[in-house]
Amino acid sequence: MEKGRPFTGGRAGATAVAALACALCLVVPVLTSGPAGAATTGTATTTDTAAPSTSSTATSSTTTTRPGSHPQAQIDSTESQVAALVSQISYQQAVLDQADEEYNRSVVKVMATQASLQTTAASLAADKDQLAVERARLRDEAVQAYIGGSSSGAVAALFSSPTATEQIRNLYSTIGAANLSADVARISAGQRALSAAQSRLLAEQQAETAQLAQQDQTRRKAAAISAQSVATLGQVQGILAEEVAQQAAQQAEFAAGVAAAAKSASVADTAAIQASQDSQVAGAVGSGSPAAASAAAAASQAAGLAATISGSWGGPVTITGGGTPQPAGTAAVHAAMAYLGVPYVWGGEGPHGVDCSGLTALAWAAAGVGLPHSAADQYAVSHHVSMAALVPGDLLFYDFNGTGIDHVVMYVGPTVNGLPAPYGRDTVIEAAHTGTVVKFAPYWPAGLVGAARP
Repeated sequence: MEKGRPFTGGRAGATAVAALACALCLVVPVLTSGPAGAATTGTATTTDTAAPSTSSTATSSTTTTRPGSHPQAQIDSTESQVAALVSQISYQQAVLDQADEEYNRSVVKVMATQASLQTTAASLAADKDQLAVERARLRDEAVQAYIGGSSSGAVAALFSSPTATEQIRNLYSTIGAANLSADVARISAGQRALSAAQSRLLAEQQAETAQLAQQDQTRRKAAAISAQSVATLGQVQGILAEEVAQQAAQQAEFAAGVAAAAKSASVADTAAIQASQDSQVAGAVGSGSPAAASAAAAASQAAGLAATISGSWGGPVTITGGGTPQPAGTAAVHAAMAYLGVPYVWGGEGPHGVDCSGLTALAWAAAGVGLPHSAADQYAVSHHVSMAALVPGDLLFYDFNGTGIDHVVMYVGPTVNGLPAPYGRDTVIEAAHTGTVVKFAPYWPAGLVGAARP
């Protein structure tokens, strides 16, 4: 699709895109309801325009309101629940983060206290060993050295001049004994100080461990509350997705009814396109659900009715496809199929998201043919072919807004890997618009400019 063209869709498109953006965490434009049930974007635009929306016209002369007013009120209510839960979870996560931080800081503090205790215990052990050594030495000195006389005599001896070897020996013994006694007293004092520090650290460790246990309990409680809220959010999101899918299915069925009652080819074609869009929305948010299956059946019915009515009015009907399949085209189809389920992303041209021309450019690049990332430019550089000569891999180009080519799809053909294609000979593959994924779809004639082969 062309760059700069806004996505437009019916009420189902507006509802689904808003729901997906709010509840299913998809990045999509914010839609506002337009006249006649259409929806338009605010400032966001898409690289490629989706299939056009229909008005509320039931027949060429009668206007009918599309269904879904009551479901929309329910959807709005569920979206409000989702928003409230998201806000609640945000607050609970902040509480949990704070609890985690306080717990982590307490862990660091306890570890530091434990390290100090280990250092103190090691110092106490060393001092005990040293004290035992000094006491043993003092005991040996007391036994081996005979010191005669009183204490005053020993002091006097220190200030007298020794005259004999025996006196010198007695003097050194007395001095050594005094030094050993001082060492013993010093080590004992240090040991008492270390014991006091150890007792203090043990008390701190006990208090810190109790605080850590309390903070861990607070943290676990906050985590449990947050987890419960997240689980509740998931349940509500599931309900919202189901409600959106059901509304889209109802609107697809309504569009099929419009196509059945149409008295002109244009009304039938636009109704069929709307049913296809509603089906894509239902499939995107409720894949595999009964609502998605119902929407797909309604879209197929509308496409068939539109083709029949268009044929009766002389307009284009279905693809005849009489050409011989080409290896490059077949390779391009298989390359495009590799992106089935990949979300539509405005301007996307990669494994995580594509738009319509991004998908066809990637597919044909895999087949060895380079194409510009623009639907209009792809049509300009490709060889134009008739609808009667279509082969797998050919591209179909559309102008939905009346301002030039703005969408491109790839023709798949009647079979896929030897099995019948989902929509028979009319099967195409496309990246339609925001909120959808790459998928097979039925060919529709409304807005068709022509076909081309890269």
